[in-house]
Amino acid sequence: MSSRPHQRASERDSPALSLRLAWGCALLAHVVLAGAALWFLPQGFPVFHRRFVLSTLAPAGIATGSLALSCALVFAPRAAARFVPAIAAFWAAGACGLLLVFPQTGAAAARLVGLFALFLAVLAGVTCRKHALREWLPAALLAAAAGLGVAGAERPAPPSTEPIQPESPRRFRVPSEPIPDRLELGPELSIESASLAVTWRGRDASISIAPALHFDRTPADGFWSIFSNVMGPKAQLASATKTAEALGLWAPDGRERLSVRRNSGSIELEAWTMLDRPTYSHLNSFTTVSVSGHRKLALRFSACPAALITVTHADYPTGAPARFAYVDAKHRFHVVQATDAEKGPYTSLTEGTLAPGDPLAIDLVELSDDARTFARLEFLDFAAQLSTALSPTAGYGVSENALEFGLTDTNPSSPAELVLTLAASGVGRGWDSVGHRAGAYRNRVLLHPFERASR
Repeated sequence: MSSRPHQRASERDSPALSLRLAWGCALLAHVVLAGAALWFLPQGFPVFHRRFVLSTLAPAGIATGSLALSCALVFAPRAAARFVPAIAAFWAAGACGLLLVFPQTGAAAARLVGLFALFLAVLAGVTCRKHALREWLPAALLAAAAGLGVAGAERPAPPSTEPIQPESPRRFRVPSEPIPDRLELGPELSIESASLAVTWRGRDASISIAPALHFDRTPADGFWSIFSNVMGPKAQLASATKTAEALGLWAPDGRERLSVRRNSGSIELEAWTMLDRPTYSHLNSFTTVSVSGHRKLALRFSACPAALITVTHADYPTGAPARFAYVDAKHRFHVVQATDAEKGPYTSLTEGTLAPGDPLAIDLVELSDDARTFARLEFLDFAAQLSTALSPTAGYGVSENALEFGLTDTNPSSPAELVLTLAASGVGRGWDSVGHRAGAYRNRVLLHPFERASR
């Protein structure tokens, strides 16, 4: 007889059916979103890596906890009600954590998360109005700590690129004078002053090289690039010095931006980019190379000269797989193919060794003429300055540095583009930013054309 009053009291303290249905819908949404995160976010990270927390552990924990709490609300509603404030506390702490970690660009994401947390907090307050503070506070505090931890794991890793020196070359007197949009060093060699792109035109092929470090969006605190509208610095030029065989372009502060020299049939490029502070970005390029005029293009890399890699077209965001190369922390040079667009897992095509002091040479090969090499590119400073930290968006051991290459469309003779990055997150899933250290970045590129120039 004594258990009946206790049973009736327990039933009175249990949340109403309408509240349990509301929480069931909210928790089901958590399961769906966590499942989508497990599918969308990159995988293949070491267990103790922060991206494992964000991409695997947190979504799996949210899905498991939401399912468990849903079942508890059905079979033990009063006991389960003590844990619903933990859901609101997790999201509220996550919103606060985003503001703390990313004070300049995290407000938009924190606002969205905070509104969701406020809705859950109101629902939790109604659900737990008959419960004492000591019944639900411990679980809420643990959930808040987890929310802060997840937000903290979003903080980007410190930059690990290696600039050549603290300052770029400088001269004291740089007179300001109008610079034409296009400069010529002979009939087959031109330079675009706005983009610092150097174009060589051969009898059949045309090769354009943009050797200056270029950033897309640069969030000051390293948050996702989609929450930043700050664009990377534009090239500013004050003067040009020119001779019959050489050209120099100078910035207003006296720092040299680009020099181009002709030397015994080869073209020597040297570009400098000075970063006064650590710079974070999702997309950037150390060098961009455009090749046109071929019929079927392949690449041969000096790090693995026995392999000839055909340049193919890749789709985005899903579809035909992309091909790219990267250097890992053990200085292994990997050429891989993605599974879906630029997303992993990745299949190895070939690999070799590229030490930090080694130049990277790339032969441009015309496959329609029995593998005829029509030009060679040498990147003398790429390996020395790149970051070998794990990419936060690729997973599966892929580093932040990359050499992406592909055709503009499915036609084998369509223009090809090669993009070298010292540290970026364009490969994989997400908009995470990675950093470049402050300092002067030098990019020396040699172009050796093996066919006659156009006339």
